[in-house]
Amino acid sequence: MIVKERLSITLCRGAEMSQLEDVDKFIELSRQIREPKELERLVAGITTEMGFDHYALIHHVDLSPMDAERSHMKNGTLVALTDYPEAWVETYIKRNIVANDPVLIASQRSTVGFRWEDVPNLVKLTSAHRAITADTRQAGLENGFTVPAHVPGEANGSCNFAVRTGHPLPERNLRMAQLIGAFAFQAARAMVMNARDMSTYVRRVNLTPRQLECVALAAQGKSDWEIARILGIGEESVKHHFKMARQQYDVPTRIQAAFRAVFDGQLSLNEIVR
Repeated sequence: MIVKERLSITLCRGAEMSQLEDVDKFIELSRQIREPKELERLVAGITTEMGFDHYALIHHVDLSPMDAERSHMKNGTLVALTDYPEAWVETYIKRNIVANDPVLIASQRSTVGFRWEDVPNLVKLTSAHRAITADTRQAGLENGFTVPAHVPGEANGSCNFAVRTGHPLPERNLRMAQLIGAFAFQAARAMVMNARDMSTYVRRVNLTPRQLECVALAAQGKSDWEIARILGIGEESVKHHFKMARQQYDVPTRIQAAFRAVFDGQLSLNEIVR
């Protein structure tokens, strides 16, 4: 167990310790952590030292299982750790903003970190995207830096560092944030993977291409009739594909099947957010 005194990292401003040494220290500590709240303290500490105000480590999936006790991490459900303003977190989850967050969509199109102000260069913004950006700023999160996390066969994720309104982005520490973000997400992911029941983890559902097409279109709000016309098949065939997808994931609705397919990495947010 790591004692609290070791859960903060003070960046050296002189010549004794470089940023790479600070990153090495973070990596060493993160590998020893076994509890979500310890990781929270570690990431919160380095976030502040780098000049950011908030952080969010998340899988890009339905975040409704998230709770204050971090049981979603302890039982291996998903990565979700953040110190964003509580009211904004509640709104974000309630409105399921994760499905249409322009920052998260932009992260699907980059393998390296990017400033939030650069999102329009990665994503063609819609009115819904602009509304989410405005709401984010209204919540006090003015700007940020996002580090994508892409693991083949798994749901996409990211480590997001944010600054409050009126605070400048710590430009001189963005390269460090890239490294810290990658290793912070990996530490959280390892925690979730270790907690997940191995029998559930090893069993992988493989939907057919047609089943994936159906659940992706359903996630876009298409009806059975519309999906049938788009794919050039009968409505009964569409219903059959949904039935098989739901059975494989053992879920009652097609939308839940879509979420599971995203979580498993068989679908990306880009495929369901058009």
